[in-house]
Amino acid sequence: MRRKRVGIKDIARIAKLSPAAVSYALNGTGRLDSETRKRVIAIANELGYRANINARHLRGKTSGLLAVAASVRRGQSATHSGMDYIMSIWQSAAAAALERGYMLLLLPLGIGADELSSVPLDGGIVIDPIVRDPLIDDFNALELPVVTIGQDVSRAAADTWWVDNDHAALTRLVLEHLTDKGAERIGAILTSSTYAYSDTAREVYERWGAERGMSLNYVTIDETPTESAGYNAALKMLTTRPGAPDAIYALIDRFAVGTMFAAAAVGYVVPRDLMIVSGNDGVATRSSTVPITAANLGTEALGRNAVSMLIDRVEGTPTRQHVVVPSHLEIRRSTEPSGRS
Repeated sequence: MRRKRVGIKDIARIAKLSPAAVSYALNGTGRLDSETRKRVIAIANELGYRANINARHLRGKTSGLLAVAASVRRGQSATHSGMDYIMSIWQSAAAAALERGYMLLLLPLGIGADELSSVPLDGGIVIDPIVRDPLIDDFNALELPVVTIGQDVSRAAADTWWVDNDHAALTRLVLEHLTDKGAERIGAILTSSTYAYSDTAREVYERWGAERGMSLNYVTIDETPTESAGYNAALKMLTTRPGAPDAIYALIDRFAVGTMFAAAAVGYVVPRDLMIVSGNDGVATRSSTVPITAANLGTEALGRNAVSMLIDRVEGTPTRQHVVVPSHLEIRRSTEPSGRS
């Protein structure tokens, strides 16, 4: 037999209060004294009371709907550099939203202001914002709170709420790892500088090279981020003599997989002749012919922190504006020293 849902009237009967007084106690409104509030809350907990989320949103004039969208550059709405990354964030974020009584919608790539205005949203999360991100502008124009996973560095820190990794520290970690494994000529394949994380990786890589007298060998890919783009960039690096890299840091997993194909095309054995590290992890890096060492960006924590920050903003609760999530390397065969001569 299905158990009857506990309601306000059930609590009121036991507490010997009116339903209105119980409602005030549970919602933190009205003029009840603190002891009465505590007693009502204790009774509600004992009975297993759960608030009616739809009624709560109606009273608060909110829809209970949040949105998450990945920002893409103009002309690239059909693809994104890391769908595994997006889906991993969305799954953890959706679970965190449900825990607080909200639904999280995953919006199509390339969505604009007209589409956003047609949905009764309470706020949104933008993944991988670009410089002067138009999607952030769209949320702002609709006067909706927005949180980003990643940073739009064109905006003042005081005007932004974001969750991110320390990409400078992560880049140094990758370079140190490759150096420790014996790499002497480290190349890099980066994404467009319109993404803050790519610009940061380039800056750290250039400083690293200057400090060690290491010649730089990097490519910035501004076209659609595909395995083919990574393949072409890596192939050009590997066929340049002298000075071909003995290790490549590919900033996204698609570029890392393309690098693996390029290595095979020129007869290189990974990791004996070439080590590869990916700047993010996913199915492609884990299931590659030679599993690829990759950065674990803590996508579950990114998603949960972003949702918590956004809901706090929606509900007017004080919240931190900036949260840094730790990252680490998942070491796999593509950089294992046992494979190098």
